[in-house]
Amino acid sequence: IQNMQVNCTLNQTDHIHPTGIQDFLGKVRYPLYFLDFESMQPAVPMYEGTNPYMQICFQYSLHYIEHEGGELLHNAFLAPSDGSDPRRPLAEALCRDILRGACIMVYNEIFEKSRIKEMAAIYPDLAAHLMDIHAHIIDLLIPFRAGHYYLPAMGGSFSIKSVLPALYPNDPSLDYHNLSTLVQHGGDAMTIFPKIQHMSPEEAAEARQALLNYCHLDTLALVKIWQELMTKV
Repeated sequence: IQNMQVNCTLNQTDHIHPTGIQDFLGKVRYPLYFLDFESMQPAVPMYEGTNPYMQICFQYSLHYIEHEGGELLHNAFLAPSDGSDPRRPLAEALCRDILRGACIMVYNEIFEKSRIKEMAAIYPDLAAHLMDIHAHIIDLLIPFRAGHYYLPAMGGSFSIKSVLPALYPNDPSLDYHNLSTLVQHGGDAMTIFPKIQHMSPEEAAEARQALLNYCHLDTLALVKIWQELMTKV
């Protein structure tokens, strides 16, 4: 794969393997969800049963398509900014928003799968539904990591922040730099959420909207990458 990347860069050529992409897309079915979490890692545990630097999810974005040719829809969850533990409300909302047996697409599945498994262990009454979600996750990173689709503009990286602008270089609606400067990457989200409870109502509303816009773009990015892959088979 690294040799392929070097050759593409030196020759300024794209590498697209339609059969590999088709094999990956063959696992995708409807209803199809696109999921992304945001989390924080408090150095000092904030909630009962948590540890220093434990990942605490407080937000998700969920684009979804109910059937082939269906409309792209969206749900979102952002925990209250009152200092309460966000995990239970988030887990309950996730079980409401995602049907059992649905196909769920994420980017780099290790993060979402780990968080879902942790929530299932904490909340036994939600465990069956959460682990059903866990079992039906598909990693959109796979065709890129496997070398099935590579453009020189990716710069040797398969991260979504490298793949998205390489696939859509002239689309301002997909440019993270056009978001509020409050939240333009995951580190911003992680930092700002626990501070919101100490902000004025106006500042809090602005920060919460910035979080919603950022996470929305994360799952819209998944949709757009999936749609691009669909054009190559």
